[in-house]
Amino acid sequence: MTNLPKIALGAWAWGNDGTFGGSLTADTLRPIFDKAMENGLNLWDTAYAYGMGTSEKMLAEFVNNLPRDSFMISDKFTPQCADASSPTAMQDMIEMQLKLMGLDRFDIYWIHNVWDAPKWTEELAKYFDGKEDVPIDRCFQS
Repeated sequence: MTNLPKIALGAWAWGNDGTFGGSLTADTLRPIFDKAMENGLNLWDTAYAYGMGTSEKMLAEFVNNLPRDSFMISDKFTPQCADASSPTAMQDMIEMQLKLMGLDRFDIYWIHNVWDAPKWTEELAKYFDGKEDVPIDRCFQS
């Protein structure tokens, strides 16, 4: 891989869910997002567990009208937030997150913790098997 950003900007406290940084609103964060993008910092990290989707929703608001190749989104599968009894728990969570963010794909997708990691690693590999990768150079501003 070449040209992968060396900095990812985290959106853990985004969405004013009271977990951390309860005073961080869209009005507070928008100038930070805009300045970061203006300076080529375009890899954004979020997770459904960050406020049970509030971080993803706020980040989605910011990227909504941008060209898809101008930013990268790193998101996560958190086993404790999924319906582990469903045979399609991994797929269900990914598709719910994509819909929540209004995206067609995530550029980076993580398993958020080690809880039942072998099972979820296998499920994640199955989910992405055969899916086309996006060329890394399409994900960066010049």
